[in-house]
Formats: sequence, structure tokens, C-alpha cells
Amino acid sequence: MTDQAAGLRVWAECADSLMLGVIGEPGEDLLMRALVQLPSIENRRWQAVRGTPASAVTGWMLWVDTAGVDAADLYRCVKRALMSLAASPASANPLPLLLWLHDACDRRIHPLLDSPTARQLDNLSAALKRFLNVELTRDPADWQRRLRVTGRLSAASG
Repeated sequence: MTDQAAGLRVWAECADSLMLGVIGEPGEDLLMRALVQLPSIENRRWQAVRGTPASAVTGWMLWVDTAGVDAADLYRCVKRALMSLAASPASANPLPLLLWLHDACDRRIHPLLDSPTARQLDNLSAALKRFLNVELTRDPADWQRRLRVTGRLSAASG
């Protein structure tokens, strides 16, 4: 498994990659598998980065382990990471944030949600939109479309 993760890292870290800020604490191999699932843009792959200034990152992902969702803690993590990018709620284009769900117990990506977890994530989404103008989305294609609308992808592409 280590050899596979190393190969995925080399694949993801090519020179023409797009920077993806990751909020949360996924394991390295799980994160690499998630990056492979994200659609490439103009033959450019996503590379996960940490400790990079928020303004240098093209897109953002919120990694959530559905085995223990704490909406208040997730809100604080997003706020710390994106406060410098968050626009006023009156701004026309909210910052898109890809919600990546993972179940550590089942080792499944995008698991089905029970009702209480779904409600917590809906509440988190509403709070992020209202107070930080950050919009959560679970669909990678919709997330990338929203990145284009905000101009974040066009700026990274050129």
C-alpha cells in the first residue's frame, strides 16, 4: 500500500497541478485516493497542500469523517483556514468548498448519511453561507463549475 501511495503522490505532484487546500485530517493514502477521483481541469491534476497561504490555493476541500461529525468544530476549522478569503455575505459569488465525506469505520468515500449527521452538515452549510459566504457542495463537478464562476479556476489556469 505504501508503494501505491508513493506512486499516487508522484502522479499528483506534477508541475502543472492545481493547488487544493485541505481542511481536516485525512490520512495520506486516503487523500491521494480522493485526489485521483477529482476530475482534472485542462489536463491539470489537483495537488493537496497544507501550510500554503490561502490566496495561493485554487480550490478548497473540507474532509469530514462521518463517524464523528462536530459541526461547531468543523465551522471553526473552516473559519481559521478561509477567513482571509471569505467575502462579505452580500458578495454575489460565495467561495465554493468541496465537502468530501469519508467513513473511517467502513473505509468508504461518500457514505450514506444518517438523519442526525445530515442535519448537522445542513446546519454547517447554512452557517458557513451566512457568516463566511462559503458554499458547501458535495458534487465535484458542481464545485469546479462554481470555482470557474468565482474566477478562481481561470486565474489558476493562466
